[in-house]
Amino acid sequence: MGSRRKSKKQRNGEGDGEGNSNESGMGMRICDLPDPILHRILSSLPTKEAIQTSVLSKRWEHLWKNISKIELREGYLTHLQEPEAEKRRQKFMNFANRLLAACDCTRLKNFFLSCRVGQDASQINQWLCCFINPKIKELSLDFEEILEPLVFPDHLFTCSTLTKFRLDMPHIFKLPSSIHFQSLRTLILLNVIFPDSSSTQNFFSGCPALEELYLTSCNLENVEAFVISCPLLQNLDISEMEYDGLTDPNCCKVVIIGTNLKTFDYEGDYLNEYLLYDSTSVINASIKVLVPLVYTGDHYYSCQLDLGYFLFNLVKGFPNLEKLCISYSFITALSRTGLLLKCMPLCFPNLVELTLDTTGAVSLEDPGLLAMSHYSPNLEAIRFEEGVSLTKDNAECILGCIPLCFSNLKTIEINGFNGEEEELFAIKILLQVASALDKLLIQCYSSLSVSDDVDNHRERSEKFHKQILTYPKRSMDCKIEFEHKMW
Repeated sequence: MGSRRKSKKQRNGEGDGEGNSNESGMGMRICDLPDPILHRILSSLPTKEAIQTSVLSKRWEHLWKNISKIELREGYLTHLQEPEAEKRRQKFMNFANRLLAACDCTRLKNFFLSCRVGQDASQINQWLCCFINPKIKELSLDFEEILEPLVFPDHLFTCSTLTKFRLDMPHIFKLPSSIHFQSLRTLILLNVIFPDSSSTQNFFSGCPALEELYLTSCNLENVEAFVISCPLLQNLDISEMEYDGLTDPNCCKVVIIGTNLKTFDYEGDYLNEYLLYDSTSVINASIKVLVPLVYTGDHYYSCQLDLGYFLFNLVKGFPNLEKLCISYSFITALSRTGLLLKCMPLCFPNLVELTLDTTGAVSLEDPGLLAMSHYSPNLEAIRFEEGVSLTKDNAECILGCIPLCFSNLKTIEINGFNGEEEELFAIKILLQVASALDKLLIQCYSSLSVSDDVDNHRERSEKFHKQILTYPKRSMDCKIEFEHKMW
């Protein structure tokens, strides 16, 4: 019996048994693994959990100090009273300082920091200087309440190993003169304020290997113009909203040269001018723009004409576009901009899928919708995210236009169906004119309160489904599917 018993050291992973099979022949234990593998395991854990393994044994006491990933997240304190919030804040700061003093930062490959800056900018700058080593691979920084500029180490901007960089910083981004991200493939910038045209241009010129670029609510008011020219860039996502109240549109001109660009997404308030060149490789685009309002001193008005030219400058660079998602502002701008309508044949010759992500139902008689459909000869699928409508008074004039627009459609998807008379009539017309249609999918959404009866909503949906099934179809192969969703 004594030969089967293990000493305390052996049970804790120490002694002669390390690195060998256990005596029962059941295979290798985790404590038998070599240090490099244990370092990888610890690096996959949340930082606090990795540190807690130090109590397992003397061998584990210092293993965590060589982890390759550190996550520091302060969390939200706004729900706490001032004394408790300050106590939690100080606890976080002390933890980060002890971690900095104990771990080997030269081994770090991934570093994630999310915190408020407040009055502690000097302390945060020290963290940035030490945790961000010249061999870092992934870096994610999320800052709030910045009262003075943060200073990043110079070696960050010439790091040859950095592949992913995420920065959420509602403050001026201080940039050095020397920037070269040799291996940076993914760049995500949120709320960043760029200082001037020269440094902004220098920053993007220093990203030759960039494949994905996300610019979310970045402030370009200090920048007149710059060029994004990344030969390997495949995905570009731009989201911009008003900074402080209403601002003048087109405050910055951004030229994008994307010879390998595949996906382009824009969502925002039409604040800046974007020009795309050599972007014929784009096959998937989403353009959701709100109608901008300009203040004249007496009232706000919509500059639809300017919006039309803004959109034209975007889409004219996508001759090979296959999938497109647009907002209602896009459609109305097309309707009111004659020049854009004349140039439409040059825009969407290869478009096969169109999504209308609007704030309300789209009328089938809308000139913008008809224009896009006319000049998209290969259109096979159309999706109405917030429904479709048509009044009976306009049936005769619309029947003369729709057959040419929708004759090649194979799939029609209508979301947000409410069962209104104009919706039902639009569906009836679509079924009559879509000669190649294979599938019509209708999704009905119902919002339930405590007093609502689920069965009544479902019964109402089934009633509409049966009614639509009675409508004459030009395509006898068309399947009509009806989905009812409640929340």
